[in-house]
Amino acid sequence: MPTSYTAREKRRLVWLGLKAGKQSLAGPRDVDTIDDRIKREADRIDQRAEDRGAREVAALQRRLTEKRQAAATAKVTMRTSGGAERAAARREMQEHEQAARRIERELRRYQ
Repeated sequence: MPTSYTAREKRRLVWLGLKAGKQSLAGPRDVDTIDDRIKREADRIDQRAEDRGAREVAALQRRLTEKRQAAATAKVTMRTSGGAERAAARREMQEHEQAARRIERELRRYQ
């Protein structure tokens, strides 16, 4: 599942991890001595980041579909026209394809 942590969430998770580690070392080895509140807060942060990541991936996929469709439309215009209109359509197609590649690179961050 894609996750998208904010800088604040990352810092908070590190702090919670340190606190949990300290609690773990303080108690007996055969008993879980980590406070349940720490576990619940870390789980909440993870869940929020997962939800945010899923929404971002969905939005990026929608934009990618739009850009690919626009590139295809410009390509058809390019192929069916001539002269200055053809050159303008070629530039438009190339711009849409570049934008689609940027979106694809951004999507790879979530995989």
